[in-house]
Amino acid sequence: MPALQAAYIESPVGSRLAESSSAEAAAAATHPVSAMFDATRARNVDALAGFLSSSVEPEIVYYWGETVKGRDNIVQWHREWFAEQGWVLAKEKLERSFTDRKLAALSYSIEYIKSAERKFRILIDCTLVKEGNAWKIARMQQTLLEGPQS
Repeated sequence: MPALQAAYIESPVGSRLAESSSAEAAAAATHPVSAMFDATRARNVDALAGFLSSSVEPEIVYYWGETVKGRDNIVQWHREWFAEQGWVLAKEKLERSFTDRKLAALSYSIEYIKSAERKFRILIDCTLVKEGNAWKIARMQQTLLEGPQS
């Protein structure tokens, strides 16, 4: 799905917001999110820490309401979570994306699987900012789409 790239167009009668398809902009913005998901999928806390070291001070809001702010706190939270055995993180699916020159908003669905009875499908909304030539995750918000009732 191509992303929409926003640009302001100046004209004699004022400015207006124009949207154009930009698969390249979306691909560049999805790279850091995919890297974070890959590190999580591999349970690789060093890769996660390395990835976050080049990020802005991020914030993750988990679907049960817990908010974790800052690189060190997010790495420690994942270190503890990686110690729990038996779960699998399925490949993420990009659902929606919007990218302009300095801001990207991406939505992914992803499934966490502990067992046949314990599956969770999560929507993860990511906000990224562009610093220099690199996209950096600023915030991730999880929403539970489906999972066990208890």
